[in-house]
Amino acid sequence: MTRPADPHAADPQLQPRIGPRLRAARKARGLTLEQLVALTGLDKSFLSRMERDLTSASVASLVNVCAALGIRPGTLFDPPTAHLIRAADAPPVNFGGHDVHEVLLSQGLGGELMVLRSTIDPGGYGGEELYTLDADVSFVTVLSGQLEVMVEDAHYFLGAGDSLTLSSRIPHNWRNPTRTATEVIWITSPHP
Repeated sequence: MTRPADPHAADPQLQPRIGPRLRAARKARGLTLEQLVALTGLDKSFLSRMERDLTSASVASLVNVCAALGIRPGTLFDPPTAHLIRAADAPPVNFGGHDVHEVLLSQGLGGELMVLRSTIDPGGYGGEELYTLDADVSFVTVLSGQLEVMVEDAHYFLGAGDSLTLSSRIPHNWRNPTRTATEVIWITSPHP
């Protein structure tokens, strides 16, 4: 015998996905899951399931986590909004490197994504040593010029139109090996 559907039950497809927003807020504050456990007193596996939308939290637990992250609980339920950045208004940023000029092309979305446009002068490079980022994925596409990307012991040579996706946690670096400027778009998720 099947039970009739509860007409008052919420459709899971219509429930807001707060897990990615919680994770982005935690990462934006530079906190590990273990540090959030220490701040909230909640179980690590519970917090991990919350961040993956695999469990529902009580109001008290949600308020506790939001307080530890310094956010208002209501912001977790705000619909995503669009953020327009005009080319002339893109804020310059400096994420390191030599002879590189970068602007931030993304805002909002709770830090789930960072998009940069970089103009790399001839001979410009990311630094003396390979580095990692506290993010999951990095993507680069070359708009003009050439870019050499080093990922551990491998070297990738990219020309205009070429793209490369890599784990941000693997040691990597980049350089412009040419005598002309190179323009690229970097996408990193989540925002480091």
